[in-house]
Amino acid sequence: MLRKRLIPIFFLALLILTFSLLPPKEASAQDSQPTAADVIQAVNSLRIENGLLPLNTHPVLMQVAAWEANAIAGGAPGHTRPNGLTLGQWLLSLGYPLSGDLSQDGYRSENWVAARTAQQAIEIWLMDGPHTNTMLSPDRSDIGVAIVVSDQTYIVLETALQTNSGEMQFDAYPILTALAQGGNVGGDSSVPQYIIPVKRSTARPDGNAIHKVQYGQSLWSIAVTYNTTIDQIRAWNNLGETTEIYDGQILLVQMGATQPPPPTTTPLATLTAFSTITPTSSGDAPTITAQLSPTNLSGNENDPPRASSPGLWVGLIVILALGAGIFGVWVTNTRSPR
Repeated sequence: MLRKRLIPIFFLALLILTFSLLPPKEASAQDSQPTAADVIQAVNSLRIENGLLPLNTHPVLMQVAAWEANAIAGGAPGHTRPNGLTLGQWLLSLGYPLSGDLSQDGYRSENWVAARTAQQAIEIWLMDGPHTNTMLSPDRSDIGVAIVVSDQTYIVLETALQTNSGEMQFDAYPILTALAQGGNVGGDSSVPQYIIPVKRSTARPDGNAIHKVQYGQSLWSIAVTYNTTIDQIRAWNNLGETTEIYDGQILLVQMGATQPPPPTTTPLATLTAFSTITPTSSGDAPTITAQLSPTNLSGNENDPPRASSPGLWVGLIVILALGAGIFGVWVTNTRSPR
């Protein structure tokens, strides 16, 4: 009789042990939607890890990101602009003092993605050069983020560099005048979607420096980097009066440059977030592969170790005790005379 009563208790203990061994429930996408602050913090943390200054939240970039996110959620393709404007023209029209070559739309860029979390968005953007550049370019000072939830969670990131003075460049006024008069200034396919900073090439032994043009670079940014002029580069390369250059073009950008002295010690290797950027296609949004430093992308690849549940030990003790009791009753009943 006692043996029959202990059997239900034994199975109840097994049930308790089973639930104690289950992993804790993780929050679902519906439980916690990412916020703009989450994305901004994640981008700035990534910049700090790579030795860059964090970006300041700017109301114009927040406004542009909100418009873009709502447009995408409503079914519009990515990088849609009002009235056919380019992103740089749009920022200028809203009063943002954009820096850079305004004929090439200035130092600005935009990322968007459908992602469940801020970290997932960051990891997706780190998979190619242009989207990485939006987050990790040194030529950025401000940031704006918007998130819209419809059929999916859409995250839009805007970054840009404003002028040191905080005032509009002189070149902005013809653009703004054309906008005010309804001029056809938007939709120029020659304007790149992403601006790639110019990395200075070391001069050859003869003192000449050769630069290979990358998508998103202009004669203006190349001339500034090599401390020369657009006219001088055009003259050295027989470009005539044009300012148009193309991805992969080889340009002579310096003549008779002084060679730097050889280093006396071997410098430590410096890890960079986008050490090599190689265009693989052309168009408004090219695919560019980047060799990313694995140390800069580590930290969240593995789940944190879970602490053992105290219910495990309690369940084991209960089962062992009940098992010993049942075994004792069984032995007693077996040996007792019937």
